[in-house]
Amino acid sequence: MTDLDWAAMLAEWAIPGELVAAAPTYPYFFDPAIFAGAADDAVARDHDTVSDRAGREALPPSGSVLDVGVGGGAASLRLGAGHITGVDSNEELLDAFASRCAAIGVDATPVHGSWPEVASSIAHADVVVCHHVVYNVPAITGFVGALADHARRRVVLELTAEHPMAWLRPYWHALHGLEQPRRPHAGDLVDVLKGLGLNVQTQRWRRAYQMLGESSDQRLERIAWRLCLPTARYDELRRLLVAQPPPVEREVATIWWDVWPGC
Repeated sequence: MTDLDWAAMLAEWAIPGELVAAAPTYPYFFDPAIFAGAADDAVARDHDTVSDRAGREALPPSGSVLDVGVGGGAASLRLGAGHITGVDSNEELLDAFASRCAAIGVDATPVHGSWPEVASSIAHADVVVCHHVVYNVPAITGFVGALADHARRRVVLELTAEHPMAWLRPYWHALHGLEQPRRPHAGDLVDVLKGLGLNVQTQRWRRAYQMLGESSDQRLERIAWRLCLPTARYDELRRLLVAQPPPVEREVATIWWDVWPGC
């Protein structure tokens, strides 16, 4: 599995240009509130996930964490770090991350920029975490290599077992006659990492799916946006969602490897 293979598979997920052009709302919308909410949920959670445990067990007391694609800090806030460096290209999310670190008494360094472009300006950390980012990264080997170069002890990745938009597959087929790809998936990423000579460990588990919107009408609207639907087709979508409801949980994969052999 090469960069070109991974990138080519990701490219197949692109929505056809004619559907994007005709869509009343841009389907690749981004809602910072979802990521900030995920961080609040992580802090309030009364149990560790597989990814939490993988990061925490490699972290020394008051150790440092680098969180790439930090969002609001869902991957790193509950690990017990003394210092967290958070990298994100969205300044609103970096502000959310910094405020949540302050609220729990953790030193934070927010870094605005894209990885690995900003990697040379960032110090090493005991543990590097990166959750739900890799399906947005065509040049995967350079991205992962920079993560590994910045870890003193361990790198922990979390991603959905399938592409995060795979749950929309039956609706694309019913509404537009489109067949969505099946790859890349978490197993493909494992192949990439092993090809880089990394001794990876992986565990699959299930977690609740974070809903798009607070009410049923908001969720319907946001799913319609993803599917490039005009309001005239909302009733059609509503019937489909009743016949085949969206998932309430999803399978995710935690992948990690050690950099320091004593970890």
